[in-house]
Amino acid sequence: MKKKLLWFFTLLPMIVTTVAMQFMPDKIPAHYDMSGNIDRWGSKYEGFIMPSIIIVLTLFWSLFIRHFEKKQRAATDEKEAIEATNNAKIIYYMAIGQSIMFGIMGYFSMYTGFLEVKNNMSQSNVDKYLFINIFMSIFFIAIGNILPKSKRNSVVGLRTKASMVNDKVWAMSNRFAGKSLVISGIITIIETLFIGGVASTFIMVAILVVDGIISAIYAQIAVDKYEKENKMDIE
Repeated sequence: MKKKLLWFFTLLPMIVTTVAMQFMPDKIPAHYDMSGNIDRWGSKYEGFIMPSIIIVLTLFWSLFIRHFEKKQRAATDEKEAIEATNNAKIIYYMAIGQSIMFGIMGYFSMYTGFLEVKNNMSQSNVDKYLFINIFMSIFFIAIGNILPKSKRNSVVGLRTKASMVNDKVWAMSNRFAGKSLVISGIITIIETLFIGGVASTFIMVAILVVDGIISAIYAQIAVDKYEKENKMDIE
C-alpha cells in the first residue's frame, strides 16, 4: 500500500503537468531576480523539470527502501527485523512527503506563470519565497516528528560518529534532533511571515545550519552522558 501511495504522488505531478501543457502559453517565466522581476523566459516544457526530479528522487529513495526490505528478510533476530522494517517505513514517509511538497511547488509555479503571462506581467504577482519557505518548514516539522522513530542505521536519521556509537545514544541524539528540527521549522514559518522575500530564504538556510551544528554537538554530549551513567566502554 505504501509503495502504491508513493508512486501515486510521484507520478501525479507528471500527469498534471502533461495535461496542463495543453493550456500553457509557449513561453513562461523561468527565473526571477531577488526583487521578483522576471529576468528570463523559457519554454513551457521546462515545466517537466520538477516532475522529472521527483521521479529521480523516488527512484533514489527506492534503492534504500529495497536495502532495508532485504535486510529485514535476511535478519537473524526479531530486533534486527523490526529495526529494518521501521527504517524502511520512515523512508517511505519521507519520500511521500517530499513528492507531495515538490509536486505542490510545481503546480504553484505553473499556475503563477500562467497568470503572469495572461496578465502581461513583468514581475511575480506573489512572494514565491514565502510559499516555498512555508512548505519547506512544514516538511521539516513532519520529518522532525518521525526522526525519533528511526533505528540506528547509515542511511536515515542524525548520522554522526557520536550518534552511531550505540542504540541508546542514537535514540537520545535523534530524539533531540527531531525536536530541534520541529522548532527550526516553526521559527522559519514565523520569520518568513514577518520578513518574506529572498531574505527569509537565507535566514531559513542559516537556521538549518545552526540546527545541524547544535544537533551534532548534542550527539557528543549524549555519548559523554552515556559513558558517565554506565561507566563502561562504548560498544
